[in-house]
Amino acid sequence: MSNITVYLGIITVIYFILGYFTYALLYALTGSTVSKPEDIQSANGPVAILAVVGFYLSYFTMINPTNELNIFASLFPISSPFCMPFRVMMGLASGTDVAISITILLITILIIAKVAIKIYSNAILNYGTKMSFKDIVKMYKDNNS
Repeated sequence: MSNITVYLGIITVIYFILGYFTYALLYALTGSTVSKPEDIQSANGPVAILAVVGFYLSYFTMINPTNELNIFASLFPISSPFCMPFRVMMGLASGTDVAISITILLITILIIAKVAIKIYSNAILNYGTKMSFKDIVKMYKDNNS
């Protein structure tokens, strides 16, 4: 219990909020590509797999906290919300590690938000047809030109 501090509480809340935004935007991104509510579950399957991979990546690094995979998992935006609070609690993460991880997570959130907004705004004009991954990439390239 001596490892539970106010700093750890603040870090945990920050990572919870940033992790929530990351996964919420990923779900919004995949949800904006479907035209019928029935298709949402199948479209969100890859994001659910990413969440499970991120969780298990951080889980396996907790088994051996001094492993170099732990450093990667705490910086990788998919697993950092799960892994970094544990590293802070164990005293394995410096303030620089936390700052770099939060910066990477914020940049990831901004990129996902930008892509999701572009796809959603273009998908609103797409009536009735399901958009494929190829159509999304083409639409994104056309808008950036």
